[in-house]
Amino acid sequence: MISKVLCIDDDQITLVLCELVIKKAGFASEVVTAKNGKEGLAWFSSYFSKKGGDGDPPQVIFLDLNMPVMNGWDFLEDYLMKYSDRLPGTKVVIISSTVNPEDFNRANRYSDTVIDFINKPLTTEGLYELMANENLSAYFSKQEQQKEEN
Repeated sequence: MISKVLCIDDDQITLVLCELVIKKAGFASEVVTAKNGKEGLAWFSSYFSKKGGDGDPPQVIFLDLNMPVMNGWDFLEDYLMKYSDRLPGTKVVIISSTVNPEDFNRANRYSDTVIDFINKPLTTEGLYELMANENLSAYFSKQEQQKEEN
């Protein structure tokens, strides 16, 4: 199980649903939320200002693209410049309702960090598939993966 995920989305209902689904699927033990990219970056700034952080950093960031204040692409650019080298194990999963092909193409340009692109809403089935992703499978036991495949 992943110890911590960060969900960044401007919709409060989506954040609540993500937390419920993540816990129901046994994907992560802690869910931290931010309402836009700026709040997400502030979380990392605070984490690193505490001399190495407070607890574990998130291993996964669930990132919405279309948000006010700072959208997902702007967050991703700043995150990559400021924090990704210090957190090489942290991966980003874009979770969006976009149907714009350019968004999918753009996500592929960040293949070292962005490991998946999931359509909203986040579901337990989507999380079970994500558990088998080669970038995350080490966090989940084979027994959990087999259970989810059945």
